[in-house]
Amino acid sequence: MHVMSTDTMLKSLRSGAIDVGFLLSHTAAQSSVIDQVPVWRSRIGAVAPRGTVPTTLRALADAELILGVRENWRSWRLLLDEAFARAGIAPTVIEEVWDVQVILQRVADRRGVTLLPMTAAESLPAALDARPVAGFDAEAKIAMAWGAKADTGLLRAFRRHFVPEAIYVRYHLITQVYLSAAFRAVQIRA
Repeated sequence: MHVMSTDTMLKSLRSGAIDVGFLLSHTAAQSSVIDQVPVWRSRIGAVAPRGTVPTTLRALADAELILGVRENWRSWRLLLDEAFARAGIAPTVIEEVWDVQVILQRVADRRGVTLLPMTAAESLPAALDARPVAGFDAEAKIAMAWGAKADTGLLRAFRRHFVPEAIYVRYHLITQVYLSAAFRAVQIRA
């Protein structure tokens, strides 16, 4: 088992270095040679010291954010960028950090606020709290991903433990239609 960024995982799946991975499902993480099926999702909320979590768009817009470095957190940051744009917020990022534990320490030290899946709330240090932000439309989705070369009977059996095949087939067809439409749009613009 290896821990890697979504971008590194996509490269490893494309090259055949790994057979299957669990990655952040986002339009930036789509590929015509990699199949994906969602297996988990969570609303994204604000994390701050207890009693100080911004829960409105205005409070989030005023918050100083500590986020992951774009180099390693590219898909996550793109997901957040899109959510901020939909909310009409220009975020104030005061610090970018490589590691989630360091981000949480900075937040616990009252240096700023971060954004994480709400399902992380149970695992946060006792000094921190996570709350949804009213009007902030952001959801994290994790997908199981694999390349066509690795789609063996063993992998299909493994996949069935997470997602029934009927859901995979429906999602696969929707993804292929989406990618085809996106490819045509790029061709028309070029």
